[in-house]
Amino acid sequence: MTVRDRAATELRHRILLGSLAAGDRIDLDGLAAEFGTSRTPIREACLDLANDGLVRLAPRSGITVLGITNSDLLDNFELMASLSGMAAGWAAERADDVERARMRSLSDAVAEASTTGGDAALANFEFHRSVNQSSHAPRVTALIARAARLFPERLSDVVPEQVSCSLPEHAEIVDAIDAHDSRLARSVMEGHFRQAADRLRQHLAGRVDDRSGGR
Repeated sequence: MTVRDRAATELRHRILLGSLAAGDRIDLDGLAAEFGTSRTPIREACLDLANDGLVRLAPRSGITVLGITNSDLLDNFELMASLSGMAAGWAAERADDVERARMRSLSDAVAEASTTGGDAALANFEFHRSVNQSSHAPRVTALIARAARLFPERLSDVVPEQVSCSLPEHAEIVDAIDAHDSRLARSVMEGHFRQAADRLRQHLAGRVDDRSGGR
């Protein structure tokens, strides 16, 4: 990833999970020092966030966080559940033997990372990407990629139990795909996201849910 990409990913994560709240100002100099770069990649990262409606750029007031409400964040989980469920269902119908083996291997990699101190978030991303790609539905995968821009990549940062709870769910998804059971694969994947949303909802209970989101 470029510095711009890393900065955009990290700032998006902080906004989605509330450590950068609506009304906060983006400190370009501070972030440039944090990422060991000039202000330019940080400003470019903020342009990406502005396109997602997460920050506002103004000539005089600088860059202000617009944030996202609890309800909007949880609504996005529902969207991801539907799209990812569709992809899993099609993967059960369309994946070949090589793709099925890869999905199982990546599911195992998430479990291994969770017990060895590896990067479980990255392993989780790779697992879900393999399921999505195995659907052989490029329009759906493009929609998932777009929706994922407003989806917290490292949910375990605020929901510590997320990784351990997701492991049996991953195994069920792979088993359903291996069994060519598209209906079950879709149902389990949808439940996977909705259960994650329920866990996040408990941790967000203290955040003010203001539909205006500072907009």
